[in-house]
Amino acid sequence: MTVRAPWLPADSMVLDLRHTLAHAPRETPEDRFEAWAWRALLDEDGPAVLTRTACPSHVTASAIVLSPDGRRTCLVLHGRIGLWVQPGGHLEPGDVTLAAAAAREVFEETGLSGRVLPELACLSRHRAPCAPDVDWHLDVQHVLVAESQTPRVSAESRDVRWWDVTDLPDELARGVQASVRRAITRLPATRTRDHAPS
Repeated sequence: MTVRAPWLPADSMVLDLRHTLAHAPRETPEDRFEAWAWRALLDEDGPAVLTRTACPSHVTASAIVLSPDGRRTCLVLHGRIGLWVQPGGHLEPGDVTLAAAAAREVFEETGLSGRVLPELACLSRHRAPCAPDVDWHLDVQHVLVAESQTPRVSAESRDVRWWDVTDLPDELARGVQASVRRAITRLPATRTRDHAPS
């Protein structure tokens, strides 16, 4: 097992997390609680909560990858848990914002690049398989509209492919379907279509 040297993120990264939490979705009681709780963890643990060495929780970044029309999403078959998930992972020393970290993870895991939308899909707290003493990943889920359409499998995944958003795989990680639904509503084209006069 590789032991990673501890690092602390730049002040700008901490400020970006604070800004992100202040502007995170507040659509449900769960949304409101998560934003408050994560901010409390940041206040208590400081910048270390952005690193994978933080226990029992730490922040990660991911992106729901959508085709420009919002009809398909690109998922990866996670190598460890054997379920389909959106691309994402731990923050690294070179990351300057959470959105940039999410875009980096998408490129590393799928080979896709694109535009990260300014509005988050959601804050997602889920069980973490990364270490025995880590209970939760605090995943900041962005929305990335892919420019290219041909993904590639990375060493971290068993498979990567596009799925119709109305026909997602059965072996889907918990919460991904809801995140995909939310991500679609963040697309400007979807909002225009949903609010067009009938």
